Amino acid sequence: MNILILSCGTRNKLIRYFKEPGNGIDRVIGTDCSAYAPALYETDAHYIVPRMTSPDYLDTIFDICKKEKIDALLPLQEDELFLISSHREKFEKARMTPIVSDKETIELCRDKYAFYQHMKQNGLPVLPSCQNPDEFQKCLEAGEMNFPVFMKPVRGCGSIGIQKVDNMELLTVLCKYSSENMLIQQYAEGEEYGIDLYVDLCSHEPVSVFIKKKLRMRAGETEKSVSVKEEALFALIQKTAASLPLAGPIDMDVFCIHGNYYLSEINPRFGGGYPHAHACGVNFPKLIAANLAGRENPNTVGNYEAGICMLKYTDLMTLKL
Repeated sequence: MNILILSCGTRNKLIRYFKEPGNGIDRVIGTDCSAYAPALYETDAHYIVPRMTSPDYLDTIFDICKKEKIDALLPLQEDELFLISSHREKFEKARMTPIVSDKETIELCRDKYAFYQHMKQNGLPVLPSCQNPDEFQKCLEAGEMNFPVFMKPVRGCGSIGIQKVDNMELLTVLCKYSSENMLIQQYAEGEEYGIDLYVDLCSHEPVSVFIKKKLRMRAGETEKSVSVKEEALFALIQKTAASLPLAGPIDMDVFCIHGNYYLSEINPRFGGGYPHAHACGVNFPKLIAANLAGRENPNTVGNYEAGICMLKYTDLMTLKL
């Protein structure tokens, strides 16, 4: 079984996990638009490809799939998820499986305000949010929101463009002059949790869930975390997954404020903090391989060790190009 991992960048550990003996993967192929992406050099074969915005990108990926006899392809970046999902039939007709959710779900998760509305309509807990000063003023007068608030690009990722705002003047200026549509979200201090969820490609049910409490963040990524088990959070994850047709590896963020959980966002891909889950005994690559072989995975939600800390550090690679 051969798998192609797209835009592998610095995901060296993820490449290693797919190559672990016993996972059922024969060859791991990688792509990136830069020859300086270190994860490329841990694959069995790699290709430098055009940027995903190039008109040649999709055909290049398809040709690689044919050449390397790829059984499945795994995108890791938001825009790439949508692109591959939009052309799912092209790959499936060639007997290649894109490991992605459907394009409507990906688009919903990319749009933070659409995500907020969907979760609210499905009775799931989310922090009050709106999109412009007039809406915020109404929420303010109704007592539904108050200062401070978080402002962030509706279609942003990581912590790029996020700002804490505590007055109407700044809020209005940011909405008026920002190059992107902004989400105004109620600011609340609390504990933040990251969830690694696997939705089985055959049964379409959540079969693996790993929860970590984030202890320290840097540049939008989890730097230190500890594995935990919270029954109320397991239940919320199950209910959330039931509201969306998700598929494969999923990354979720949740806040706990005064003992109540609130959904923050869903990224329908491998999360950057997945190595913590893998180190605690969770194995998404093995689940993927089983699905690709036509087997449903058993439910192993919560089957990991709690109290294990992840401490991220910087490593390096040297090679002659």
